[in-house]
Amino acid sequence: MMGLQNFSKKIFLLFLPVIIFSSCHHNPLDIDVSKISVPPVKIDRLEKDLFAMPPDSINQYTTRMLKKYGIFYTNFVTGFINDGGIMDSTYAASLRRFITDRDMRNTYDSCEKTYPDISFLENGLEDAFRHFRYYFPAMPLPRALTAISGYNYSLVYYDSTLAISLEMYLGTNSSYYTMLGFPLYKTMHMTRDYMMSDAVYGWLESIFKPNEDKNDLLSQIVHEGKIMYALDAMLPRVNDTIKIRYTKKQLAWCKENEFNMWAYIIREKLLYTTDQSNIAKFTDDGPFTSLFNHDLSPSRTGYWLGWRIVRTYMNNNSTISLAQLMAEKSADKILKESGYKPEK
Repeated sequence: MMGLQNFSKKIFLLFLPVIIFSSCHHNPLDIDVSKISVPPVKIDRLEKDLFAMPPDSINQYTTRMLKKYGIFYTNFVTGFINDGGIMDSTYAASLRRFITDRDMRNTYDSCEKTYPDISFLENGLEDAFRHFRYYFPAMPLPRALTAISGYNYSLVYYDSTLAISLEMYLGTNSSYYTMLGFPLYKTMHMTRDYMMSDAVYGWLESIFKPNEDKNDLLSQIVHEGKIMYALDAMLPRVNDTIKIRYTKKQLAWCKENEFNMWAYIIREKLLYTTDQSNIAKFTDDGPFTSLFNHDLSPSRTGYWLGWRIVRTYMNNNSTISLAQLMAEKSADKILKESGYKPEK
């Protein structure tokens, strides 16, 4: 697996908190956006263009790639293929090695076989963009494309372009994930079912940077709660287990232990801690949250609580718009005005 070792530098996967929409209540975020106008979503296939380049004519074809993908192509090459960029003397050789490598070529073939058609993604993103335009009419929409990043990232957002790496969604049992040593708690979500939610989440996370006035645990989990509430607004009909990347059992565990988790944070005086090692215990990804039941608890339980706080805040303050929520800098204010108090 020479190629995979060479090209796999780091992995960025999206892990999301959760909020429960009760099936017996109307979801206020499930609005009619059929009359909201957005440009049709047509996803360009960067990986097709890349692997179709003649290995001996890379410099000639680069002009076409730049014309079609602009500065995004330059940064894609610099980030994943050749550190020196397209102007570097080693550019053509590095790209040739990438597109002719046996493992990368097999990966491309697997992506072609798994995703011969991506209309499901185009339709899903177009609907999400309509919702976004409803809440944020003046903000721009991204260009969407697919790519192969050499098992580096699931999503890349740069220069108003959202790129989705198809090789990160080949299915839980992909032999490539086994050879690369990806743990099960990651690969169980590396499937088509999670692609659209991940894409919208990654885009929202990129355009709504942390703006909280503090950097304590509360501020970090509330910020994540704000992103996830925005995700709910963009994808109101997507199941929460998809957005959270929790199993049904893990989600049920969080609901059953919400009071105990919150009580622990308060009792141990961790809500306003700025110690990143303590914060990481509630926000880092993994098979479980180390402070809680290792067999049943999911990771990122702090983010789950943050989303619960934000949802309660929005439910109890109906005059607050989504734009106002995203602009709010005080996590203390959101917590106080939410009236959040988990039941035993």
